[in-house]
Amino acid sequence: MTTSFHVGYPGYTGGLVIGGYSSSGLAWVPAHPQPGFPSINVFCAQDESIWDRDERREYSYGWSENFGTGPDGQRLDYVSGRVLEATRDRVALLSVNRGGCYEVRKIAATWAPARFWILATRITNRCARPVHFDFFSGDDPWIGTYKSSDGDVGWTPHGFVRNEQRFEAGDFTAGGLVDLGNEELGQKEGAFSNQADFIAVDPTLPLPNEADFANRFAHDISEVDPKRPLDNTTMTALNLGWLRRQLEPGQSMDFAFALGLAVTGDEPSTPRLPPLGDEHWSRWRKFIEPKPGPVRDHTEFASELVELGVFPDRLEVRGTYYVVNSTAASATFTIGFPVSVAPDRPPPQAVLVDGRKVSVVSESPQRVSARFPISVPPQSAKSFEVKYTQLHSGRRAEYVVTSALSWKKPLARAVFRITLAPDLGTVRTSYPARTAKDQKGRRVLTIVEQPFVPDREMTITW
Repeated sequence: MTTSFHVGYPGYTGGLVIGGYSSSGLAWVPAHPQPGFPSINVFCAQDESIWDRDERREYSYGWSENFGTGPDGQRLDYVSGRVLEATRDRVALLSVNRGGCYEVRKIAATWAPARFWILATRITNRCARPVHFDFFSGDDPWIGTYKSSDGDVGWTPHGFVRNEQRFEAGDFTAGGLVDLGNEELGQKEGAFSNQADFIAVDPTLPLPNEADFANRFAHDISEVDPKRPLDNTTMTALNLGWLRRQLEPGQSMDFAFALGLAVTGDEPSTPRLPPLGDEHWSRWRKFIEPKPGPVRDHTEFASELVELGVFPDRLEVRGTYYVVNSTAASATFTIGFPVSVAPDRPPPQAVLVDGRKVSVVSESPQRVSARFPISVPPQSAKSFEVKYTQLHSGRRAEYVVTSALSWKKPLARAVFRITLAPDLGTVRTSYPARTAKDQKGRRVLTIVEQPFVPDREMTITW
């Protein structure tokens, strides 16, 4: 892998933004090249901008086509940078830029044999007044052949994206572009390099409000036409937008994602992410100044992704949860995972935590709890998975969420995906939901709350 950080861009102010003006920003040279592809262009350049909603002004690193045409907008001037780590197998870099009310600190980390970077951005308000902004980061990568979007189509873990498409909050956690060939343009799929790139959002931080595949850097639903194929005559861009953010004076906000080469096979199929676990999402946190004070005060329940399968006779639960420790000491404590019970909803026979059975104890006539220890290393993120099935005989299922109020801070994000059995009829949820159908034709409700401060339980009635 070879990486350039905005090398050669007219007006570039400096900093850790991947890009090459006349060569790949990120390129992969395979050990055994395909005929016609001695190297694979993975990303051309990140086009990243802060859009100040009050000033109606773009802030960028001297060059971005996310808004405008390149060397325009308000400059985020380079202030400092340094090598945080440099060994045979690991590299970590830091840059600091400032402009207007904004200070932007970026950490870029990679290691052998990874074919991707972890990129973290911390935006801080330097002014004595609140700021309101959108943060957009995207790329028109020219996957495969540099300076050519020919054959490029989008992908997510759910399949290919051949036409322009917008994903709402919670619908996009990872995806990219693949050098496949677009059958919507009459191209033969599989006639190109079959290589793909990816962007995967840090699972502990807020998700983008929108992710747009389009023949431009899109910022509004009016700029995305689901009937228009991703073509080979314009840029084909994936753009992520975190909208309507607010920072009080001195307050900071973090954004982080992995970016690099996705995994593809010999035959055309949906690309896959490389392994991304707690170690990878903790890497950039090792270079953030640890927070002083008691560990419990700076250990937070950061996020949850809960998949609920609702059937006439049972509720199937599978949840992935992230806890973040921002201190220099290990955090060890006991989780009490609650399950709501009633005469028509008996306790589950078993609760599995990371595949291990955990005993369930009664807390009250309305609640039982599975208790288990968790240890979070210093300056790290730790995930755990909980699975259980609860029988019910009424027309109501319930999942406890108000237990999150026992933590000192709101969850950065909570995503619930509720798959419904076809014979449930009309369904109501206690939180607002979007309805769609999955590839099997089943109704799926999506609920996204970020931040999440629950004031009632998650209930599903029919």
